[in-house]
Amino acid sequence: MNKTNLNEKSKMDFMVIGFAIFSMLFGAGNLIFPPFLGFMTGSAWIVGFIGYVLADIILGVSGIMTSLDHDYEKDGAVSISSRVDKRIGLLLGLTMITCIGPAVVIPRTAATTFEISILPLLPNFNPLVFSIIFFLIVIALTITKSKVVDVIGKVLTPILLVSLAILIIKGIATPIGDMSQVPQIENNVFAEGIAQGYQTMDALGAVALAALVMNSIISKGYTNRAEKRKILIKSNAVAAIFLILVYGGLCYIGATASTSLDPEIGQTLLLTTLTHLIMGYWGKVLLAIIVFFACLTTAVGLTSVAAEYYEEVSKGRLSYKVLVVAICAISTVISTVGVSDIIKVAGPLLDIIYPVAVTLIVLTLMSNKIKSNAVFNISAIVACLFGVMNVLKVGFIQSLPLAEVGLSWVIPVLIVSVISIVVTSSKSNKGEKLKDTQIS
Repeated sequence: MNKTNLNEKSKMDFMVIGFAIFSMLFGAGNLIFPPFLGFMTGSAWIVGFIGYVLADIILGVSGIMTSLDHDYEKDGAVSISSRVDKRIGLLLGLTMITCIGPAVVIPRTAATTFEISILPLLPNFNPLVFSIIFFLIVIALTITKSKVVDVIGKVLTPILLVSLAILIIKGIATPIGDMSQVPQIENNVFAEGIAQGYQTMDALGAVALAALVMNSIISKGYTNRAEKRKILIKSNAVAAIFLILVYGGLCYIGATASTSLDPEIGQTLLLTTLTHLIMGYWGKVLLAIIVFFACLTTAVGLTSVAAEYYEEVSKGRLSYKVLVVAICAISTVISTVGVSDIIKVAGPLLDIIYPVAVTLIVLTLMSNKIKSNAVFNISAIVACLFGVMNVLKVGFIQSLPLAEVGLSWVIPVLIVSVISIVVTSSKSNKGEKLKDTQIS
């Protein structure tokens, strides 16, 4: 293959993978948060949006980047667990994959699609029948492991992007109204943006999806580190650019409605109202298409990741294809009979493990500069403890810096991580000096 063809192949590959990353990170929740942020911040929406980008998009693509130096065959399917104690890694992996997999997020994709896409158009449609149809489609698109990223990137994402573009361009061309000059929130606008971005918990999904992305890169023939790094960075850039454009457009549309609608309006109702104001009945149809494909791409990606993880944990005793069917069957049942109750249990679990995941993402990206695994273990344990205290609403937690935006754990974990790095580096340097003295 000549150089020109190689360049064309590379361009096609990183675009497809980038589109897949975009779609897998862009779930229905991501459709709801940005317009609500714009609605609450009015003319200051750009400031809030910058905070949102930092807490959502930057963390998300950072989670994908953790796959670069992770040895999936040796260290398992969770890219942030290679340098923590194996028991911590297994517990983190099982909790994370189960929560974003068949216990909560995958069933919610079907439930959300039914609520927003189907009910407004077909109010008498049976939710169980819809869930069965939805997950049969997921099985069909997921059953061949090697084709998942290509199916999402080449087929599903273009439909999603075109639908989003129509809504956003129409919303920008014909603004709903004037932007409020006074934000409707008590928090600092930038801090509110960070809080909204953090609530998406996209970094958790990104860490899980990182294995799928890296396996796709390797399957396309990029095997040495330099090639993988180049494709991964370009793919992440594509995903980040489209996420910024889409989220920015949705945030702007929300801001244009900040003087036109009741300040007490709920997030989901705001989204459906905005689309109706922009495009009337066809806005409802377009929103149905957007939500369907946003949820479908997320369900496909997470089903594949969960099946691959459980296959690995079972040491191959359960096959990928059997697990895909099992995950979809479980998700079908949960999506129709118990999503809200499951969320009540899983919500606190996610609040506990998310600080751990974010901490390990940051440390993993600095892995080459951190000599001791103790830094990872200590930081993860402290992040988990503060996550537990936050869920239990321990009194002093609310007085810590950043508590108002749900990030009370950040400063304590940062301090502990820095101290751990300094102490372990000092011990390592003393050990090396002692070794050199003995040799001489």
